[in-house]
Amino acid sequence: MEVELKLLLAPEDNQTLRQHPLLAGLATRSQQLLAHYFDTPDLHLLRHGAGLRVRQEDGVWVQTMKAGGSAQSGLHQRNEWEGPVSRPWPQLGKLRKLIGEDAHWRKVLAAQQFKPRLEALFAVIVEREIWQLDFAGSQIELVLDCGHIERHGQQLPINEIELELKQGKPEHLFALALQLLERLPLQLSNTNKAQRGYSLCRQTGTQASHARPLTLATDATLAEARHAILFNCLQQVQDNEQAVIHTDHAEALHQMRVGVRRLRSALKLFRGVSPCPQQIRDDWRWLAQVLGHARDWEVLGSATLARVQASPGGPGGLHDLPALVQEQVVAQRQQAALALQSPRYTRLLLQMGYWLLAGSAAGTGPGLDTDSTSAADFSRHTMQRLHKTLLKRARRMNDTDAASLHRTRIAAKQARYALEFFRTLYRGKALRKYLATLEATQEALGRHNDLVVADHLLQQLGKEQKAAAAHIAFARGYLRALQQEQPADLQAVRAGLRDLPSF
Repeated sequence: MEVELKLLLAPEDNQTLRQHPLLAGLATRSQQLLAHYFDTPDLHLLRHGAGLRVRQEDGVWVQTMKAGGSAQSGLHQRNEWEGPVSRPWPQLGKLRKLIGEDAHWRKVLAAQQFKPRLEALFAVIVEREIWQLDFAGSQIELVLDCGHIERHGQQLPINEIELELKQGKPEHLFALALQLLERLPLQLSNTNKAQRGYSLCRQTGTQASHARPLTLATDATLAEARHAILFNCLQQVQDNEQAVIHTDHAEALHQMRVGVRRLRSALKLFRGVSPCPQQIRDDWRWLAQVLGHARDWEVLGSATLARVQASPGGPGGLHDLPALVQEQVVAQRQQAALALQSPRYTRLLLQMGYWLLAGSAAGTGPGLDTDSTSAADFSRHTMQRLHKTLLKRARRMNDTDAASLHRTRIAAKQARYALEFFRTLYRGKALRKYLATLEATQEALGRHNDLVVADHLLQQLGKEQKAAAAHIAFARGYLRALQQEQPADLQAVRAGLRDLPSF
């Protein structure tokens, strides 16, 4: 199993890396690497989560297949089979011997017409510098790769650091990266060279990513469930990074914000048994606020303001207001992109990764052993508590108190996230009914909240854009009237929640 951490840096910072105190006095070795990546035209290996390359290393051709595993918080863990070949082309017989008795991956290679359809899809050409470090008792190989990926004349630049664990503890990779970050502007990367090369083959743009499926075994321990849930949330956040940085994809921003919300909800869920350090919680709150501001302006510009434009005399009463809102949308998106490229964000991910692997065990709550406690028991007690809180807040909702509706919506969201985390531990119609009711509650109260947020944003815009004060006042007045004419049906919300089955 290969375990490594990937970090991106700008080429102009390479010399700063070479002069870093951690590398002072260490011998360095250089290599020129040429690697060809192979697959079928329909990307058989990619569809099965595998990659196959033949690379020239010091005059010797070496074939490598990496498959399965995961990439979480920049930490890549994959099965790896590697051995020499006599030519720059895969030798599947030798590869099958390396794989041994692993029936799944032998079956992938034995697929009909796989061998005759195999072709070189792209090449990776890099200059590699290598240092061997003894860090906190762990043996870590630090690699600097500079070069490019090439396919049919198209190129993608490469300038990255790989920290590969040769022996020791995975958390030391994060600790080492945090020390590098003190002098270098780094970014974590969940994407390897093969995945970037495949992006040239498929010519697909950066897309929004929803939460990946999360499956917990019925006999999972609390420690196993906690680890899987937190990494699943972290994955959703990182899966949307590039789209938020490089595009104006509204859904990607929304999904990244959802990922942060799910993560913060999960941290709150487990705080009694494994409290997260305050600095990490503060930084997730900071990121939630940055993404939240950007998303709120997008909702105002793309959805809420349209309700005013659809009103009698709406467009005439708005004039340049949509353009002013769009300026705010662009500005807030830029702020979100800058936040994701900042050292603070990289430090947050590295600290989170280190804590998940090493620091959280020390925070285990009194009287509860996460390694022996059943995830199912914890889930049942947790859902009972969240259910009571939700019903209590629903009873206290008041049409004249927007905050009371917001608190109920948040309670419904926390209960929904928790149940989604543990859903594979439950069965039957009761689960589906509970989730559907929580979703409907969020939807009903969310429409009200969108109007409240829109009023706040328009009020803020009015202070900055005096010339548009009349148009802003028109929009605020219309949305307030809409809120009064179409209030949330609180009685229906309460009735739906009261009918929910208890845990």
